[in-house]
Amino acid sequence: MSLVVGIDLGTTNSLVAYMDGGKPQVIPGPEGDRLLPSVVLFTPQGPVVGAEAKRRLLEDPRHGVYSVKRLMGKGLDDVAAERALLPYPISDAHREVVHIVMDGRDYTPPEVSALILRQLKQWAEAFLGEEVRNAVITVPAYFNDSQRQATK
Repeated sequence: MSLVVGIDLGTTNSLVAYMDGGKPQVIPGPEGDRLLPSVVLFTPQGPVVGAEAKRRLLEDPRHGVYSVKRLMGKGLDDVAAERALLPYPISDAHREVVHIVMDGRDYTPPEVSALILRQLKQWAEAFLGEEVRNAVITVPAYFNDSQRQATK
């Protein structure tokens, strides 16, 4: 049977866990942290995810994306009220699906979430010593089908 991990893709923090002897165990990152801040900072060297992104967010708030889960599966009209509160720009060119603009490139919320999920996958593979191919990802009960599909 292949290994299955559980991922809580959170608005503020995310985590990955597995079952060990019938008990869930949260998998720590390389520095022992069990929670990964759900923050991505886009730098010229590439995206930085997690605690380092959160630390650097104060220095460079225009290149950091956080609370992206709130934008999942939504269009421009859905986020009109929240848009003014976000420090990162949202494109006006895409009405159906929100696009975050970073240095001339557009990222959808699922693309940003994928960077967070990739980091959690790396944590799990390093800890468990094997490739992770299967995961169960939680979504809030209030998510509609569009938001669930965007997460998937």
